[in-house]
Amino acid sequence: MNSRRSWSIALPVIAVAAALLAILALDLATGGEAEPGEYLGEAKNERFPYVAPTATPVGLRPTPAARPTITGARPGDPNERDGKRRTDLLLLVEAAGRLKQQDGSLPTTNGNVQTLCAYEDLDQGCALKDVLSPLPLDPLGSPVQNGYWYSSSGQKAKFYASLEVEIPEDQRCATEDAELKKRAYIICVETP
Repeated sequence: MNSRRSWSIALPVIAVAAALLAILALDLATGGEAEPGEYLGEAKNERFPYVAPTATPVGLRPTPAARPTITGARPGDPNERDGKRRTDLLLLVEAAGRLKQQDGSLPTTNGNVQTLCAYEDLDQGCALKDVLSPLPLDPLGSPVQNGYWYSSSGQKAKFYASLEVEIPEDQRCATEDAELKKRAYIICVETP
């Protein structure tokens, strides 16, 4: 029994000693300068450098609101939107009359057509904000693409809108403006 006990102790000791001798032999074979590889993010020419994670904010976060995924969707009915455009043109004519009464003349575009007030620094129609604020916006938004247009000689003004629903030829506004000619159904109203 003593011989078995001695082997149960001696065998693990011999295995550990053999492993240590193997490590020592490999260390001596490499000159004793074996070093671990570079740590992640410390390599000189690393292709994808390590970026430490950012802290996650603590606390409750609201669920994001749903957004429409169809970009071409237009709210409302085309006839309703056209009705609002016609009403807006009448509001603009009334505002132009009040501005002319107040200032003695209207802001002039020298007869050229401009967006009503898409470009605050450039558009003469922005002066109407003095008597009508806020200025009406097209129901589809985007004042450059769907907005209202303005032209004035200083004494008379003309306001334009582009409708969606087809209208008879005699109701359409004749214009020489290249941009407005690209649109199918342009209507306009003029100040008295």
